[in-house]
Amino acid sequence: MLSLIAAASIASAPPVTLQGVGDLRIGMSLAALRHMGARMEDEIEEGSSCAYWHIPGRDGLAMMVIDGRVVRIDVSDPRYRTPSGARVGMSEAEVRRLYGPALRVQPHPYTGPEGHYLVYHRRGAAEGLIFETTHDTHRVDSLRIGQWEAVQAIEGCL
Repeated sequence: MLSLIAAASIASAPPVTLQGVGDLRIGMSLAALRHMGARMEDEIEEGSSCAYWHIPGRDGLAMMVIDGRVVRIDVSDPRYRTPSGARVGMSEAEVRRLYGPALRVQPHPYTGPEGHYLVYHRRGAAEGLIFETTHDTHRVDSLRIGQWEAVQAIEGCL
C-alpha cells in the first residue's frame, strides 16, 4: 500500500522543464508568486535585488526572484522529475544515460574533481539545467533550472 501511495505522489508531481515546474514558471512576477502563497525565505540583503521564496505545501522547491521575477527554481525533492525522468537521488550514470551527449560533466566548484555538475544547456539558449552531485555517492543532490545566468550562480543569491 505504501508503495502505491509513493508511486501516486511521484506521478502527481508536475515535471521539471526548462520553463518551470507546473504552474511555477520562469519569468513569472513576484505578484503572481505571492498570489500562490509564496513567502520569502530570508530578508533581502541591503543592495541586493535577489531573494529565495517558498510556497507552503511545495516542499523541495525554492524560487530565486531577482528584480521581481522568478529567474531560477531549485529542486531538492525526488518527487519532481524532468521529462526525461531524471530526479534527485539518481546516480550520475543514470542521468548521463537519460541525456546522452547533450549533457556535459564539469567538476563541482567545491567538491570537484569527485563531485560534479551535470550540465544541460544548448549554446545560445536562454535557459539551462544543472544537476549537482555529491562527491562521495555520485548521486544527484539537487537540480536547478531557469535563466542560464541565474542557474550558473554557485551560491544562489549573494
